[in-house]
Amino acid sequence: MKQIIQNHKTTWIDITRPTKEDVNYLKEKYHFHPMVLDQLIPRGYHSRLEVGPDYLFIIVNYPLYHGTNREVVPRELDIILTKDTIVTNHLRPLFLLENLFRVCQRPEIEGEKYLEKGPGFVLFSIFDIFWRDCLTKLDKLGEEIDKIERKIFKGGEKEMVIEISRIKTDIIDFWRIIEPQLEIMKLLEKEGPKFFEEELSLYFSDALGTYEKIWETLKAHKETIFALEKTNQSLLTTKTNEIIK
Repeated sequence: MKQIIQNHKTTWIDITRPTKEDVNYLKEKYHFHPMVLDQLIPRGYHSRLEVGPDYLFIIVNYPLYHGTNREVVPRELDIILTKDTIVTNHLRPLFLLENLFRVCQRPEIEGEKYLEKGPGFVLFSIFDIFWRDCLTKLDKLGEEIDKIERKIFKGGEKEMVIEISRIKTDIIDFWRIIEPQLEIMKLLEKEGPKFFEEELSLYFSDALGTYEKIWETLKAHKETIFALEKTNQSLLTTKTNEIIK
């Protein structure tokens, strides 16, 4: 499904569940390189940023928390940018992206301010929303880690074994999805202002800064949960030895 919004400065094409017809539309209207278009339909597993003479092609993976299965899963987003157009392509719905798209459709709530600043600013806004949402998720994960710590020292060591394992799995999954984006964000900070306008330099630096906060928070959570696991195991071993005695 293809949706399009545009003003005199920016055209945003958002494609959900891309079809061959969608790819042909982009080929005929924008003449994107076939090697770029060939990557829009199959599921990709590797993040990348390709700088062409008149386009940027980006593949990122956003960590989505699956509430039903209590799992952190990757959601791929493909982005093609020219000087006046941004194409976002995703196999599955992305609520945060779709919400921003709807905002840009509503000039009465100043949605057009995104399009007025060009495709580069729309790109920054997408990353800004994604990474800040990741920080919110990690804050909630931090609260769960705090609860585990309190319960461990209140005699709940046995019950916390499963909870610790679940948190460890979430952190590892989050880590595997987030880590490959580091080079993307660094390269975007360098190449983005060159491709668009220098005034966007601060925005791309800000997006990288938010990403780095995610990275540092993840490392802190990882160290904490592994330390708690070790402490929990020591307390369990001590109690078991006392019972045996």
